[in-house]
Amino acid sequence: MKNGKAKINQWAYEPPKFNTGKETIDDMSLIVGMYENYIVTKTGYLVGVVETTGVNADLLNEYEQEDIFSSYNSFLMSMVGNQVNERQQYIEVTIPVNMTEYLMSLKKKYLQAKRDATPNLYLIQLIASYIDYYSGLQSRKNMTTKKHLIVVRVKIRNKSFDELESAKKTLNDKMESLVRNIEMVFSDFDMTANILTGREVTGILKTLINFKN
Repeated sequence: MKNGKAKINQWAYEPPKFNTGKETIDDMSLIVGMYENYIVTKTGYLVGVVETTGVNADLLNEYEQEDIFSSYNSFLMSMVGNQVNERQQYIEVTIPVNMTEYLMSLKKKYLQAKRDATPNLYLIQLIASYIDYYSGLQSRKNMTTKKHLIVVRVKIRNKSFDELESAKKTLNDKMESLVRNIEMVFSDFDMTANILTGREVTGILKTLINFKN
């Protein structure tokens, strides 16, 4: 009985064969769900994402370019460490600019301008034109930006809550260490890094699925 329970509690996943044309996103996805800020995969990993600011190497002189590539190489070597099974993925994705907060601020200014004791019609029309223009850009997804992401994972040894919590603590430490190392190694280039929240990670995943440009 114990052996049966242990077997059920292990991660066992085989990619399905897709040839019917009727598969859902859930069928094709490796993701089971989110646990706090992290992705839980069907293969038994807890996955976190760090976002970094970019460095425009084209604006650097030859010596600065050599310096940043040398720093990047040293950073990669230091992150490998002694962990044979260590896995990190460095990806750059193009996604539409999220202008929701900016549009909200414009709408607040629009309402304030209309409520003014002496409304300025030209100002109201100007703000309204901005709202219309940027709303159109956002709905058509015509304005894009690049996100620089580092994906880190740790193994969840089995499907128990205790192991999930243990994996979370290990991943927390890895993510925090990664952020510190990035900001220390690239301090001369004002690079910053931050751990994405579960909501931010989910937003990126949804955007990548729906973005067609």
